[in-house]
Amino acid sequence: MDTEQRRSLATLDFGLWTLDFSFSAAMTIELINTGTELMLGRVLNTHQQWICRQMADLGYTVTRQVAIADTARDIEHAVRDAFGRADLIITTGGLGPTSDDLTRELIAKLLGRTLREDPEAVQNIERFFEVRQRPMPERIKIQALVPEGAIVLQNAHGLAPGVVVEVNPNPFRPGAATLLIMLPGPPRELRPMFRDLVIPLLRLASR
Repeated sequence: MDTEQRRSLATLDFGLWTLDFSFSAAMTIELINTGTELMLGRVLNTHQQWICRQMADLGYTVTRQVAIADTARDIEHAVRDAFGRADLIITTGGLGPTSDDLTRELIAKLLGRTLREDPEAVQNIERFFEVRQRPMPERIKIQALVPEGAIVLQNAHGLAPGVVVEVNPNPFRPGAATLLIMLPGPPRELRPMFRDLVIPLLRLASR
């Protein structure tokens, strides 16, 4: 897969694009939901039920799911732990522009990958503010940073794109490979991204 193909899964012809992964119903799937608000009970964690149902409808069973606070220690521990077991890891949240949105940076560091600015994600952010005739805070563009070599899932309902990272080989599970999918936290962004981009990706990998 070349660099241009990795930039935006949304623009690809799924029939012409292939993953290095071959999924089966028996694969190990882990779901990590980040957000201190979830741990404090201020927000109902609907992602756990909704994503698990979507995966079940595709013939997969999520084998483990955890919710963790927005702290560097908790995120790094949960992700590293999952990499030691899982074939597929799905994370939600932590991709925004605030100081507690740490998922993107911590995972890139854990995998030894630099963050790069995705041009299409930048355009999406700039267009959002132009349409609303509002000034764009410079820090907002941090949401356009993605790990080097990642597939970018453009966000049609918000600003932070989703990210797909092929970790092959997986340094935390010798002899194995893991697919990591990072999704934004707001349900109005996560659900259409999952339906329109993640599900076709998973179906493609199951061929």
